[in-house]
Amino acid sequence: MARWQHFLLLILLLIPLWLAVSPSSPAMIRTIEEAPNQVVVQSRHQLRDNRGLTWQVILFSRRDQLQLRLVGFPEQYHFRHADPLVLITSGGQTLTAADDFPKAETVANVGQFDLLPLVSELPKNEPLVLRPPLEEQGIEIAIPTAVVIEWQTLIKGA
Repeated sequence: MARWQHFLLLILLLIPLWLAVSPSSPAMIRTIEEAPNQVVVQSRHQLRDNRGLTWQVILFSRRDQLQLRLVGFPEQYHFRHADPLVLITSGGQTLTAADDFPKAETVANVGQFDLLPLVSELPKNEPLVLRPPLEEQGIEIAIPTAVVIEWQTLIKGA
């Protein structure tokens, strides 16, 4: 086999490995003008929970607001909307964020939580685990360090 063929084979073998270890789908911080003088800045990721199901994890900021929205599979998960979200740092610190979803009565698979009171306590560059308040027990969503860093960028820019 020629040298270039060995190189091509190596690349073809490494690409699936690289894709398999990527921590999350690529995301970006987006700024959207909702109305004149009303801007929302958001970070969106698709992350898997400890059962392997995908969640949309959206951190967004508006003037004097910092919200985390979690969207699970319809009919799979049902939020207990009065209960808070539990966030666990890699150091074992437990934080809670109040439920703040305006359509709680009509949308069972979506939760939204107020993170503004927790801004100073959120990790800066370490992973985080979310325990959403669900009727289904034991669900955890791991937030990789790269996402936490992106959240800090969003918070600082808000």
